[in-house]
Amino acid sequence: MKKRVAIIGGGYGGIRVMQHLSAHAFLDVTLIDQHPFHFLQTEAYALIAQQATLADVTVDLPALCHSYKNVTFVKALVEGVDFKAKRIDTDRGSSFYDYVVIAVGSRTFYPDTIPGLPENSHGVKSLRHAFAFRQQFEQELFARLYSEGDEEACRVFKIVVAGAGLSGVEIAAEMADYSRRFIRTNRMLCDGVEINLIASHDEVLEGMHPHLKYHAQKRLLELGVRIVANNRVTAVEPNRVLLTDGSAVAFDFMIFAGGVIAATLTEKLDVERNRKGQIEVTPEMAVVGREDAFAVGDVAAIKGPDGRPVPATANGAEKEADLVAANVLRSIRGERLLRRPVRLEGFIVALGRYNAAVVLFDFFKFSGLLGYFMKRLITNRYKLLLDNRAYKTFRRPRSGA
Repeated sequence: MKKRVAIIGGGYGGIRVMQHLSAHAFLDVTLIDQHPFHFLQTEAYALIAQQATLADVTVDLPALCHSYKNVTFVKALVEGVDFKAKRIDTDRGSSFYDYVVIAVGSRTFYPDTIPGLPENSHGVKSLRHAFAFRQQFEQELFARLYSEGDEEACRVFKIVVAGAGLSGVEIAAEMADYSRRFIRTNRMLCDGVEINLIASHDEVLEGMHPHLKYHAQKRLLELGVRIVANNRVTAVEPNRVLLTDGSAVAFDFMIFAGGVIAATLTEKLDVERNRKGQIEVTPEMAVVGREDAFAVGDVAAIKGPDGRPVPATANGAEKEADLVAANVLRSIRGERLLRRPVRLEGFIVALGRYNAAVVLFDFFKFSGLLGYFMKRLITNRYKLLLDNRAYKTFRRPRSGA
């Protein structure tokens, strides 16, 4: 009798687990996601800065799953998991499993300690938010063009990006580069765009490789981004952000990239969680206290060989997925589960059009145009392999019930 494996979430980790398990005829694999697409989160900045279209940053999940044997896609919102009954409850009904893999990812974290933050800022963690931001930003720019007086059109358009981690740096760089091109091409905003990047430390990309930090900071300054170092946001008002040093920075548009928290589903699960809402897992990636449940990606509380949390990256999610898939198979066979530290192959930071900083295996370092080509090579290869499978048939398959 076939074993039923349910994967909740069609992100980087969920897809990788599905790919591994699909090769085994003794498994029935079901991938459940509330959206019919896989969003390339690493390309969110490109969508915002109009370097990419929706088609460039998404992969059709029903078509992709249809291309693999023993895999079914179900478009549904998971509302809960009953681990004792081995049942998944969704807005389209319930289903049962023998093993479950939770890969629902994360969302933008809005701390309760910062009044006015969710009401006056934008997050870009999801495709919907990234696309909405792009549209709203453009509307703000074009609104200047139709203002009644020249004074409004010529006023500096101010953007605040709060958070100088990977997402914040990429968004600040891309927005600065895009704004430059927008103004140069259209010549409609007299005084241009001002971008302020709020950094809680004295440099950007705290904790990352020195090569990335150096080139990111250098590039941001070249693009005219003002780095407000050693500051945190204490409150956000409709048109200004208040900082820990007592100063205030005015803005027309604000993006919050100050951190992430696990997806809301984890709050409904009977599992141990850390302060970020992530599911506590064993070194084998099993949910603590469960032998038939695993977690992978941003939703799992993973620590590296140095004891520090593994950064939330696509590369990390795929490495974790490799271990999860192997341990699902070993558990079915009654074999001892593997313990394997998650070692990231490298990091890539997009720094505007035709510019990126890359570190691979802590040895190979690229920056500028060469870094950009390396990033495009890695990203395009990933997308092309999925698209080739997803679109090898002419008609889109129907999702499961």
